Amino acid sequence: MRREAKAPIPSYETGSTSVAGAPAGVRPARRDRSATTYVCPDCKTQLAELRCPDCAHQYRLSHGFPALLSNDPRYHAARQVADAYDSIYAHHKNLWGSDERSREFIRYFAGLLGGFPARRVLEVGCGEGALLAALPAGERYGTDISIRALERAHAAAPAALCTCLGERLPFSDGFFDVVASVGVMEHFLDDHAASAEICRVLRDGGRYVALVHLHLTPWQALRQKISEYVFPRPRPLLLARWLFGKFYEPIREPVQNRYTIEDARTCLERSGLAVTDVIHTGNAPAAPLIGPHVIIYVCQKPAER
Repeated sequence: MRREAKAPIPSYETGSTSVAGAPAGVRPARRDRSATTYVCPDCKTQLAELRCPDCAHQYRLSHGFPALLSNDPRYHAARQVADAYDSIYAHHKNLWGSDERSREFIRYFAGLLGGFPARRVLEVGCGEGALLAALPAGERYGTDISIRALERAHAAAPAALCTCLGERLPFSDGFFDVVASVGVMEHFLDDHAASAEICRVLRDGGRYVALVHLHLTPWQALRQKISEYVFPRPRPLLLARWLFGKFYEPIREPVQNRYTIEDARTCLERSGLAVTDVIHTGNAPAAPLIGPHVIIYVCQKPAER
């Protein structure tokens, strides 16, 4: 297997709002949102110039984005996870642009989100920004653990972006009308904590739409790939591309939470969310999902009585 050296990330900004020397296409950091929107991920106190007045921690801008990783020792592994994803994004372009996240799927998922009234929308684990770019106009926010992902999202979508953990979101209570995640729940360090945080940042009655991949046995995974690339519709070029990536440049994502359809639902409901709909190829055959192991949970934060 060929091994490539990890490409360095050029530093456009470290600890200031200047982006002198940034390459064409990289938009400057939006100081207004970094100064007024974010709260300390641990204390939940509003930041002043990215400094928490409670714990006195000074957060920084990294490559133009607020770097708001938690300082909770339970999540120290997040920095290694961030490095792993930066390496993945360094060696792959259009990382998730396969059939799984085709243009048809992005339109479909954006349409689901657009069915809910929203002024502010957050995508947790926004990756390269394809979904953010497809959302209706409004205040769009995206988080990801990878700086490299945010650089691509920044070029794709007009959104406020920051690095943080799903388990420690740097937003105030009830800030968002809609939150979305696509294939992210399986990779949380603590899926219950992250789901509870998503519930916290939703307004009462707000919606969370989460796409989750169920765990497949090796035999189920093989059958799934046959259905994608061999039968009933042979697609040899896509099969060759998948085999090349699988064996020559494999993508190994850190942190895997293995779910059944009920496991994922239980995690969401125990976090305070009500699951109002479950979408899959069994009950929505026209939905552009790659297989029966892909499930969309539509949730709502109950209104306080």
